[in-house]
Amino acid sequence: MRRRPMPVHPRPPGNVATAPPGGSSAPPGGSPDPGRWWQRAACAGRNPTWWSSEDRPKWPAAVRLCLTCPVRESCLAEAVRQHDSGVIRGGMLLVDTSRGYGAVPLICANCGRRPVRLTESGGIPRYCGRTCQASHQRAARTLVAATARPR
Repeated sequence: MRRRPMPVHPRPPGNVATAPPGGSSAPPGGSPDPGRWWQRAACAGRNPTWWSSEDRPKWPAAVRLCLTCPVRESCLAEAVRQHDSGVIRGGMLLVDTSRGYGAVPLICANCGRRPVRLTESGGIPRYCGRTCQASHQRAARTLVAATARPR
């Protein structure tokens, strides 16, 4: 069964796509300008093709950077605001399909600490490996058993 992309909810804006190169947005002795969050992004200065839908083998490395990024939420919010499609932003693959605009999580649904393990057939699983998948399924079965009413 094919998963449908998650609906995306807009958040406050920022902008990675048109970010100025290098430099700090912090005034001398001051704090960084929140409007220039992209300068604090973990991906600043990296090859932008890692985050495109065409460079699938680079996705795990790109998502690992997203996981450590201090501005991940701002990045995803800006991508949603701009209606980006076919790119990875904030650890999600943003897609615009016939079913509508959405985001496919590329972070493990169980542990939330690692990128999903991509399949050779082109599918995008929900887990980083079999251990997390089995753990999630066990927890789901336990929850169902605990909430089931005796007949």
